[in-house]
Amino acid sequence: MKWKNYLAIPLCIFLTGCAAEPEEPQPKIEIAEIKEPPSEVETLPEESMTEPETLPPAPEEVYISCMPVVEANSTLRLEDFVSFANVTLKDPYMQIETGSLGTFEVSVPYYYGAETREEVVSYEVKDTKAPVILNDGDSAYIPVGEEFDLRNLIGYGDHFDDDLTLTYDGDVDTSVPGSYMLSAYLTDSSGNQSSCRLNVVVGDEEPMEAAGEPVRFQEFKAKYESKKNTLVGVDISSWQGEVDFSALKNAGCEFVMLRVGTSQGYPEQDSHFESNFAAAKKAGLKVGVYFYTSDTSEEQIRADADWIVKQIDNEKLDFPIAFDWEDFTNFQQYEINLHDLNLLYQAFSDQMQTNGYSTMLYSSKYFLENVWENPDKETIWLAHYAAETDYTGKYAMWQRCNTGNIDGIDGNADFDVYTSELLDMETETETLFPELNETKTSELPSEDENQEETSEEEEDLSDAEVEDY
Repeated sequence: MKWKNYLAIPLCIFLTGCAAEPEEPQPKIEIAEIKEPPSEVETLPEESMTEPETLPPAPEEVYISCMPVVEANSTLRLEDFVSFANVTLKDPYMQIETGSLGTFEVSVPYYYGAETREEVVSYEVKDTKAPVILNDGDSAYIPVGEEFDLRNLIGYGDHFDDDLTLTYDGDVDTSVPGSYMLSAYLTDSSGNQSSCRLNVVVGDEEPMEAAGEPVRFQEFKAKYESKKNTLVGVDISSWQGEVDFSALKNAGCEFVMLRVGTSQGYPEQDSHFESNFAAAKKAGLKVGVYFYTSDTSEEQIRADADWIVKQIDNEKLDFPIAFDWEDFTNFQQYEINLHDLNLLYQAFSDQMQTNGYSTMLYSSKYFLENVWENPDKETIWLAHYAAETDYTGKYAMWQRCNTGNIDGIDGNADFDVYTSELLDMETETETLFPELNETKTSELPSEDENQEETSEEEEDLSDAEVEDY
């Protein structure tokens, strides 16, 4: 199934003139070939600018009611901005400007019978969101004798302001070893405030963080192998050293996500990528790639996207290319706001689509809930180290742990689950994921066999449901 065929479904709805509000496109996961350049149908439907086939009669008096106050840096279309209208909007997909604070006017075009008219309305843009504490200073440490600077111990950002005011209560004497409790306060230009408590440790040796519980691959795989349209795999970079991909395959691993490279101002290929890519393909594993970056300019992000395409040499991939921006420890050092960061991912996704590839956003549960805007509209690779995730959003892939043990990798490995069921797309699975569907359905028993085994399965069901690791 190619990208353009999937997008043709919602487009057909627009063309038939259905009165229902167009739905936002769901995240796109592609297991079939995704190398073909995107079709023009991926842009917003041009029908929104054309005159409807039949226009309602002009009312005696026009009523258009709009939102009096909108959130700064929010993505807002005219159809959502207008709360009530007794006329038909000419351009419901028109974007409302929200990038500056203050009071503004906008012309709302609408059909008045056969005529096109405009109504000028005013609205106010406000910043009502509090700053986001991205790193609360848990396990903050300062060597004895070093200068204390709270900005080096916590991380923070804001959806509108690039710069925040940081204050704190408490004292830290770095000449005396010990623990010091502080209260930190972050305030933006609109007066919104966030706070946190942190314990700063001054000492000669940094405290060690406790390692997570090891997870064995066979136990991990057993939990998902009976589920249709589900794959289990690992993500790999040069940190794993030399990997035996045949051993991975024999252990039951079904896919790998390989780090293609990193960028901190300019892209560099992962030192093991070329050999890993070739070996994974040869072993018969499904292959995807991810890219770690801390770049902050759209120009560089787009250049990174083009660079990635060259590294994979236009090869077909089995998964969208994952964008990994996760340097939130001292996010304020980048002097951008969180909305700017979201625009960087949109630029990356746009440039990848230009090159014929789809994208996936990698992030942890906390940042998906507090940093990334409208994640349910994107294809998500969730990082949440827990036996069961309580993330309520949609995601296509879940990074379950970073303490996995599997044949073929010396040391710890990251275990991942990929499944369409997490996207509530079961009815579309056979069309969207033909290879995935074939892989699992071939292993399923026939209807007669299933009936014969029902009583036996029911006896084992209670044990299977409580199995954990």
